[in-house]
Amino acid sequence: MNTKKLKNTAGHLLAYTFISPLTDKAPIVIYLHGLKSSRYSEKGQRLENYARNKNYGFLAVDYTSHGNSSGEPADFRIERCLKDVLEVIQAENISNPLYLAGSSLGGWIAFLTAEKLSAQVKGVLTFAAGVDFLPMIWEHLFTDEIRNLLKKGIVLGPNELTKGYCFSYAMFTEAEPYLLLNRRILYTGPVILVHGDKDDLIPYQNSFKIKDALESTDVQCHLIKGEGHALLSYPMENALDLLIHKGEENDG
Repeated sequence: MNTKKLKNTAGHLLAYTFISPLTDKAPIVIYLHGLKSSRYSEKGQRLENYARNKNYGFLAVDYTSHGNSSGEPADFRIERCLKDVLEVIQAENISNPLYLAGSSLGGWIAFLTAEKLSAQVKGVLTFAAGVDFLPMIWEHLFTDEIRNLLKKGIVLGPNELTKGYCFSYAMFTEAEPYLLLNRRILYTGPVILVHGDKDDLIPYQNSFKIKDALESTDVQCHLIKGEGHALLSYPMENALDLLIHKGEENDG
């Protein structure tokens, strides 16, 4: 991948891939990766290849503390991920129609980005969208003992017990203004939500909650029997073809 660098407003050095589109009207596919992942994931590589083959633009950003970007695991914040994506879009002066493809955490960032850039984002595709996953972890996975430790300022992980993840109290409290399922999601473009019915990280019911919260009336939910969280067998390229066709029809 062609790596570019940008120092964000928090002082971290972001690594990202940007392939310029052939024209100012050509779509740009933006891949938004999951927690503890990067733009080098299999989905990211497939979507970059898809964009190249179609002569579309492509953008994928390693959020702060992910991939080749600087920062420590404890630096992870929902707000920072969103700002990282928006700052790169601004730095590259991107004005083309955007199609967002978000995996897990990236699904949450996708809808936040779509709200911020609603006129420019023409479609959203998500894989096991982890919208509002932090309160799910806080309420359903943590014990009272762990919650009390975090409230005292102790940072948990990354280690074997936390499965390589890192948790701080600030991660949860600072995410509250960015929760989406407690209100309407203010995006009206076409959306395709893909989820596996055997997902043991983000329950598939979460995608149906997103469907109900969206202002959009053009929403498809693809529930894949027997699939887990990764969804690598899903024909994401076909879904993007459909999404871009819808977006172009709406603009036409």
